[in-house]
Parts: sequence; structure tokens; C-alpha cells
Amino acid sequence: MRELAVFYCTRCGYYAYYQTSRHPQCPKCLAPEAMSMARMHYMEFMQMSYRERDEYLSREILASNPSLIKRLCAPPQKYDSRSLVAEMNTVIMNLDTENKILSDTVNWMHDTIWELLREKRRTAQPQAAASLEPGTEIEKK
Repeated sequence: MRELAVFYCTRCGYYAYYQTSRHPQCPKCLAPEAMSMARMHYMEFMQMSYRERDEYLSREILASNPSLIKRLCAPPQKYDSRSLVAEMNTVIMNLDTENKILSDTVNWMHDTIWELLREKRRTAQPQAAASLEPGTEIEKK
């Protein structure tokens, strides 16, 4: 009769004891790849505490899959919003400053246009009144 062996899933960390030498499929996550056999005897594994077992299996999983470390570290880096918020605050402040400058420019242009129109009307009124007075060249013709 074969001795029991410890098998663990490299994807979800589930472990179980099997007598078979074939690599079983993980019953928890149903990963298509087979479970890996631990590099220690069943009795050694059983003498470990639950915490020691978890630490051992964690080291084994990380050793067998170095890209897992990148995947575990990626979410905090990807979703680190502090630097993004600080950058966006700087962009917003720059846009607010630019918006104020442009708004002041538009107001100045608006005031200048209205002032020029008023001035043009003031100069056009005396000329129109002068052309309507008797003795002007329009009447002489």
C-alpha cells in the first residue's frame, strides 16, 4: 500500500492528502492543471501547525510561480490613487488659472468692442445731424 502524499493547488492553495501517484485535479477551484505534490513526507506535514503549513505552502506556491508575486503586487500599484489625485489636482489648478486668464481676456475684448461701438455711434450722430442742417451741401445740390 502506498503512503499518503500532500498535494496542493498552485492556483488557490487548497491542499489534500492522496494515495495516488497521479496528480489530481483541484476540487475547490477546478483548475485544469494538476495539483502539485509537496516536497515533504506526509508525517512531517501533519506535525506542522496550521500556520506553518500555510507558510510552507505559500513559499512553495510563490517559488513555483514567480509571476504570482507580480500579480499580487500589481493591484496596489494599479489602484494607487494618491499620486493620481495629486497629479489631477495640479492639472485642475493649472486649468483654473488658464480659465481665469481667458475669461479676463474675453471680458476685456467684450468691453473694448462695446466701447468702440458707443464711440462710433457718438461720432456718427453729430455727422448725421450736421448733414441734415439747412445750408449743407446736400440741400444745395
